[in-house]
Amino acid sequence: MDDLWWRLVDAVRDARLRFERWMTLTRHASYAAAACRIATGLAVIGLLLSNFSTRSLWVGQASVWAEPARRSSSFPELALLRGVSDDVLFVVYVVTLLAAFAFVIGWRTKAANVVTYVGFIAIVAQNPVVGVQADNLLRLTLLWLLLMRTSDHWSLDARRRARVARGDVDQRSSDDVLPPWLSNSLHNTGLVALGAQTIIAYTAAGLAKVGQAEWQHGTALYTTLQLPESRPYPALSDLVSSNQVVLAGLTYAVLLSQLFFAPLLLSRISRRVVLVVSILVAFVFAVLFAAPWAQLAVVAVTLLFVSDDRWLRLEDAVLERLDPMAERVVDPIVDKLDEWRDRIKVNRKPRTD
Repeated sequence: MDDLWWRLVDAVRDARLRFERWMTLTRHASYAAAACRIATGLAVIGLLLSNFSTRSLWVGQASVWAEPARRSSSFPELALLRGVSDDVLFVVYVVTLLAAFAFVIGWRTKAANVVTYVGFIAIVAQNPVVGVQADNLLRLTLLWLLLMRTSDHWSLDARRRARVARGDVDQRSSDDVLPPWLSNSLHNTGLVALGAQTIIAYTAAGLAKVGQAEWQHGTALYTTLQLPESRPYPALSDLVSSNQVVLAGLTYAVLLSQLFFAPLLLSRISRRVVLVVSILVAFVFAVLFAAPWAQLAVVAVTLLFVSDDRWLRLEDAVLERLDPMAERVVDPIVDKLDEWRDRIKVNRKPRTD
């Protein structure tokens, strides 16, 4: 009995040590985090830009029609823009767009993430009538990305760190202010939390669908395609809704990819299948229902489950094609910008008190 007990104690200790090493020694899925950052930022930019011309009617002073819904809403929101003028709304709107763009290109990524998160919630929270689940997904994704180091790849911050490592820039330009074990722990915590959130969202969506008679009988997509607001391209909607094979295949693809998303991640082969199917379904819905930014938000969190090995292969394939163009066009422009920035720093006079 004692021998069994000590074996159990050793097994628990070994599991704890492996977990500690996994959490603190290295940052996992750094390429996937960068891909999620880019897709999430693009979803925010697309959503705000596509509603830019109607911002006053959506969330500005002309949105008084939504006031009853605001009063009855019990969901805690960030009411920074409640009752502000259209000029103030314009400034916040543009600042949020610029922050989202900086977030996409990875320039001062953490600060851009904070501004994008606060600005996005402040804008979207003003009108609960037109809110959709994708808005909640975006705000939660931006929240968890705050913990993660999303700028290790495909970012201007990564390029700056590389210049610091080469000695081209003063070490003070580095943003590595946290000890590695803490930075790694925060990143991996955000990664696990965002991955768990994605699995829960997929599973909950699948369970909600299988509990509805429309999905059980296979008529949900057909009925949706007949609604005027869900027919941005009537000819395409009629083409899909008139083909029973396509409708059945799309219905099963949605149900299987959502309901069995979590268990299918356990195997390497089934994981590739469910990720491809999920992304294809999102693409079809983006086109069929004209909801590109909502589906891009779904794709962003789905990309977290693509292994870094796959991202590395994709990066190598893309760079193999883009390197010649970058050498001729991009590199001279970036080098000139860096030269101007360094010249400004050199010519800046020290402050004397």
